Amino acid sequence: RQLEGEIAEEWNVDNMETLLPLVRDVITFDMKHSAEIQACDLLMEIDRLDLLTQHMDQSNYPRVCLYLIGCASYVVEPESTQILQGVLDTYLRFGEYPRAILVAMQLHDKPKCDEVFRACTDPVLKKQLCFMLARQFIPVEVDDEDLRSILLNTHINDNYLSLAREL
Repeated sequence: RQLEGEIAEEWNVDNMETLLPLVRDVITFDMKHSAEIQACDLLMEIDRLDLLTQHMDQSNYPRVCLYLIGCASYVVEPESTQILQGVLDTYLRFGEYPRAILVAMQLHDKPKCDEVFRACTDPVLKKQLCFMLARQFIPVEVDDEDLRSILLNTHINDNYLSLAREL
């Protein structure tokens, strides 16, 4: 942590190239030793979040993404959008379509919502995505009649009544 703090203090245009190999080593170490938060903080401090994606794997990406989504609320607008875009790309890479569509909705990006929906191949997950999109009134073109009825909220009353009976 001390080293990370010193790197952040010394980071400037004059010594970026000399410190970059050290930053890569520190990030590699942090990501392998459950210190993802420190890695994220260092990379946000030096504006190099792009270095994080190569170190994410199945075991650490959920913590990293949740932390970055939380951080996005506290940074100014261009950086916030960049952080959320990176999280969206990570969720897509690992097949987390429901979480990816939530981030796309948070970005107010209808084409990204459509892209996430098209990327999903699991029929059950597609229905879940349809319910999520229908709740936010985000239209998506689909060929399947069941998915279209979900997106148009045509049977929402029947679904609520069925849920009430089940409860």
